[in-house]
Amino acid sequence: MKKIKSFIYQIVTLFAFLAILFIPFSFQYSTIQSAITKFLFEDLIVCTAKKAGNILIVNPEISSDSATLYLLFFILFLIAVIAVSILSFFDFWKTHKNFIFKAIQLIITYYLACVMLKYGFNKIFKSQFYLPEPNTLFTPLGMLDKDILFWSTMGTSYSYNVFMGLMEVIPALMLLYHRTRILGLFILSGVLLNVVFINFGFDISVKLYSSFLLFLCLLLLSPFLKTIWQFFILHKTTMLNNFAEKKWIASKSLRLILKTIVIFFIFMESLYPYLLRTQYNDDNEFRNELHGAYEVLKTQPENTQNTSVNQNIKRIFIHRQNYLIFQYQDDTMEDFYLEINPVKKQFVLKGYKGETIVFEYKYSQNSKILELKSIETGISIHSKSLDWKKLPLLKPLFHWTVDEI
Repeated sequence: MKKIKSFIYQIVTLFAFLAILFIPFSFQYSTIQSAITKFLFEDLIVCTAKKAGNILIVNPEISSDSATLYLLFFILFLIAVIAVSILSFFDFWKTHKNFIFKAIQLIITYYLACVMLKYGFNKIFKSQFYLPEPNTLFTPLGMLDKDILFWSTMGTSYSYNVFMGLMEVIPALMLLYHRTRILGLFILSGVLLNVVFINFGFDISVKLYSSFLLFLCLLLLSPFLKTIWQFFILHKTTMLNNFAEKKWIASKSLRLILKTIVIFFIFMESLYPYLLRTQYNDDNEFRNELHGAYEVLKTQPENTQNTSVNQNIKRIFIHRQNYLIFQYQDDTMEDFYLEINPVKKQFVLKGYKGETIVFEYKYSQNSKILELKSIETGISIHSKSLDWKKLPLLKPLFHWTVDEI
């Protein structure tokens, strides 16, 4: 039984290490990980999907919660099983496997700390749950998908974002010091369990990766679960084993230098974008001066025939990520990629089917009137800017008692 447990532990630990190496993650410094994964596994994934028969792959690119990501995890697990099975026959493996798995354990620890610091600071600086865009705010509640609804609700509260971020940053920092590592893992397991259930409950497309992070956390905790159970459940006097890092390098000074370099790169990975922008609250990030929501006052001339422009437009939204969105009278929306030419005073709209619509625009800062005129059809759309930041959802309201409401 002990051999079976050891064999399983070796497989899952090697699988975790392979996943860290090859599961694409958006690192600031380099995209080499994604390039290597694509080179090694893309063809194999597509081939596996074809052999399996009923697995639909819309895009071979490995992205969050895609069929290709699920297949990559499956392939990496098979590789781990085969590798451990073969290596178990070699004396070198038998002699050095404890050393190897201690090294992998340390790599997993620092990887988990890096990822959680990155996600945590993204929340603290409100880069993950950003302020809802005007088009979302003017969409009827029942027409929003659950993931957008959750994302938008979280984006309205700066204080809760900071709290959520600290709940990820604090245990991540604890992972970097061996004396606080077990407590950090224990706290982080609860945080990640909540994240996983949010992703499943609101159909957010990070289900697989967040589950993987929880798996890594529990894997690192697994040697101590029996002791934790005895202490909290059985109320026995017990002692946790030391989580001290193995002294592979004799020189204490060299170990300190190497650890400092690793921690420095982890913090740069997490904080570099904000240090570069010198902006620590995304709510205050620069938006284009035309960014916002516009109520359509009139469209001229009316009922023009043979035009690609739908004139039943209720509102126009200019998104911070260079999109123009039309909201029609039935509250459906149509978005276009937007290129603004301030010299020619033109909006160039590009649709998903390759169509291009060009508008000349005029905007009055005093009257807040935006006029769009189609060069092709001559249709003019007159709209007025809406003060979307004064909507009830964005008001910084707080009540100690219900009597104040």
